[in-house]
This record gives sequence, structure tokens and C-alpha cells, in this order.
Amino acid sequence: MRFGVCAEIGAAKHLAACGYDYIELSVAADLRPECDTAEWAKVRRRINAMKLRPEAFNSFVRSGKIVGPDADSIRLRNYVTTALKRAKQVGGDIIVFGSGGAREIPGDYPAEAAQAQLIEFLNYCGDASDATGVTVVIEPLCQAECNSINLVSEGASLARAIGRTGVRNLADTYHMEAEAEPLSAILDCADVLAHAHTADTGRYAPGTGSYDHAALFRVLREANYDARLSIECNWANQFVELAGPALEHLKREERTGRLGL
Repeated sequence: MRFGVCAEIGAAKHLAACGYDYIELSVAADLRPECDTAEWAKVRRRINAMKLRPEAFNSFVRSGKIVGPDADSIRLRNYVTTALKRAKQVGGDIIVFGSGGAREIPGDYPAEAAQAQLIEFLNYCGDASDATGVTVVIEPLCQAECNSINLVSEGASLARAIGRTGVRNLADTYHMEAEAEPLSAILDCADVLAHAHTADTGRYAPGTGSYDHAALFRVLREANYDARLSIECNWANQFVELAGPALEHLKREERTGRLGL
């Protein structure tokens, strides 16, 4: 298993010193798909100078809408194409499609129309993935953050319906807990699982709460998943102090879980 953290460019040096394998940056803030090539070149130099490779990116679409009457399909296609191209240029393999605000379905908008727009957007992702090799993973979000794709099972069904090799699913333990979705959902979506996020109780740093990470690793082992696990949490202003222990906790729990203890 490779371990990383959802963080800003400036955190890479400390994360590398702690022993993490990669960093998960932001599409909107770090790849800047709607900025010109001169501005991108500056950011790209900063990313390439990091001590860790940005194997994954989150915060995909932070402005505008993917579903609803205000969705702009031309903008979205260009945005997706540029985002995946730039991710590839700096060594990215995964882009996380959470984007709760962009995919929130307006209350009076037909569900069928919203589903068609989601599928259209994910096909843009599939096309860009075919060109770059970067995989887009659907992130199920709890209902408190979004009113569409709330369960790992729903994300898996959508990924299967799309049927594109570059569109897969993500399991986030925080959102799964919030929706009372059992870990067995990971087994049920093993065929399309390509990324994972985790945190501890209350979405704080791993090792500071009571979340059963050993059980998570047992299930991931059963699902034959051994790719990446990113910490996405609230560090409670103790990032420097807690980043190292969080990694030690996950590695210890992985050993326990994968030994079946």
C-alpha cells in the first residue's frame, strides 16, 4: 500500500521527511486548468521541485456546475481535457471527482436530466483518460455535502454504467461512516475500486480516534486492493506534530489487518 496526504504544495517537504509515498494536491488550486500556459509553467516548476510526486489530485471542479440548467458542456470538456493533461505532465495518476457543489442537483431539476449530465461529464473524463492514462475516480460524498452519489455502491454502479477504463470509483471511510455504509461495500465494488481516502473519528488525523483501520485493511486485502490510501482529515492545527504518527498508525494497522489479526 502506498500512503499519501491531501495537502498543499508547501506540505510536501514535511510529508517526505515523515516517509509518505506521495502527496495528493488540488486540481483547481495546483493544476489550474483555466489559467494560461505561462501561469501553469510557474506552478509546474513548483510541483516538479517537490520532494514527493503528486500521484493524485482532488478538488476537481470548484466553480460552475456539472448538472443543472447552468452547466456549460464546452467549458467542462475543455476543463477536463486540460486538467488531465497537466496532471500527466507532473506525474499524476489519479484525479478525484468529488466536487459536491458542482454536482449538486438543484431541487427542481429532473433527476433523469441530472444523471445524463453526470454521464456526459464522466465520458469527457473517459476521453481525456484515453489520451493521458490518468484515471478519474468518482468520490461518493455524504448527504451533508452533496445530494448525489452518496454511497460507494452508487459510485460503483455509475462507473460500471459508464464502462470506461479511465473512470473508476473511490472509497472514503469518512463518508462511508457518515452514511452508515458497511466496509463490505468495498468488497462489492472491488472491480472498479481505484483509490481510497481515510481519516479517524470526526475526520481527524489517523491514530487520534477510535476508527478501526485494521478492519479497513482486512477488507482492502480481501478486495485485492493494494494501490494508494490518502489521508484527508482536519489536522486541528497540529499537522507538523501529527503527520508522522498518523503514518505510523496506518502502517501498524495495515500490518495487523493484512495478517488477519
